[in-house]
Amino acid sequence: MKQIDRYVLRLLVGPFLFFLVIFAGIIWLNQALRIVDVVVSNGQSGIVFAELSFYLLPKVTETVVPIAAFSAAIYLTNRLYSESELVVIMSVGRSPALATLPYLIFGGICMILMTGLTHFLTPLSVTSLQDRQHEMSKEYLTQFIVEGEFNTPEKGVTIFFGTTSPEGHLTDVLINDRRSPSTVVTHTATKGRIISDDVQPKLVLLNGSVQRYQRESGTLNIVQFDSLAYDLSQFAKDVQERRISARELSTLQLLSPKPGGPASELKVTARTVEAHDRFVKSLLAVVVPVIGAIILISSGYDRSGFFLRIVLGVVFMVGINSLRGLMQSWVANEGAHWIVLYVPVALGIASGILLIKAGMADWKSGLKGIFLRREAPI
Repeated sequence: MKQIDRYVLRLLVGPFLFFLVIFAGIIWLNQALRIVDVVVSNGQSGIVFAELSFYLLPKVTETVVPIAAFSAAIYLTNRLYSESELVVIMSVGRSPALATLPYLIFGGICMILMTGLTHFLTPLSVTSLQDRQHEMSKEYLTQFIVEGEFNTPEKGVTIFFGTTSPEGHLTDVLINDRRSPSTVVTHTATKGRIISDDVQPKLVLLNGSVQRYQRESGTLNIVQFDSLAYDLSQFAKDVQERRISARELSTLQLLSPKPGGPASELKVTARTVEAHDRFVKSLLAVVVPVIGAIILISSGYDRSGFFLRIVLGVVFMVGINSLRGLMQSWVANEGAHWIVLYVPVALGIASGILLIKAGMADWKSGLKGIFLRREAPI
């Protein structure tokens, strides 16, 4: 690699990291808002929110790496043009094909990063996220055992605890049950304690009373007690069985499922689409920075700027990504062969080659014009 290639490659790192952080932050914020609803509805703490947010990072990073690579290539190429560095580079014999070499190397680095994310880190993080959310859905006690707040674990039931402790000790307990159309039952106790056994957790109330109000007759019956066991399992939610999705499995498991393993329960089409889509994402990471650079380099210098070319480049990349989604749907729904998934990659490579050839033709004609001017008689 020549020194000039190392120079351009080094300049690409800064914009790439900048766009990576910006785009990842935007997408992460959008995903984190959904997690807030899950955490709040299940009565979890901020630590759980931080844990779930951490599991989102690999998937978010995988999504924004190609976007950040394309944006960095566009930004740097435009900057090199505006500061006349690229004009000088090409005027001394550096062709458009050679000028895109550092972008191609940079794309190879992005491909390695995408390979690690798509094939390893993202499946692990998705598995951890799904497991944690499934555990939270089963922890129904944390949804309504909250200190100093009125909660409704079920329609017609209101529960209040004055104070709580990690050991399960409670004070100032109030349970108001209005589910029966004829009777309102209210449990009150000065103290309580959560006791978990092998079957279901129970709430033991101490020094309290049970008040039964008959709606029709308007009578109120009060029974005092020293201790009373209250069944909390009635508020347990029906949690569906945890099912493994294709996103959670490694590429090796998807392509070579073991008999009786988690991948064997999935449809062949779902496994095939997910596995090859990961390869497509990695390959597109090589193409996008080259496209971002050559779409500006191929047409030469323009005093009016490159706004229109940049817009065309963005439209082209959006079209490539949309085509990738279309191919996924086609293979999954129509049963087409998995090779169709690589059409966006082939289109991107072909477009890059055509743009480089167009740039080479303009560059050679420009050199020819220079030589003719030098040889013209005075």
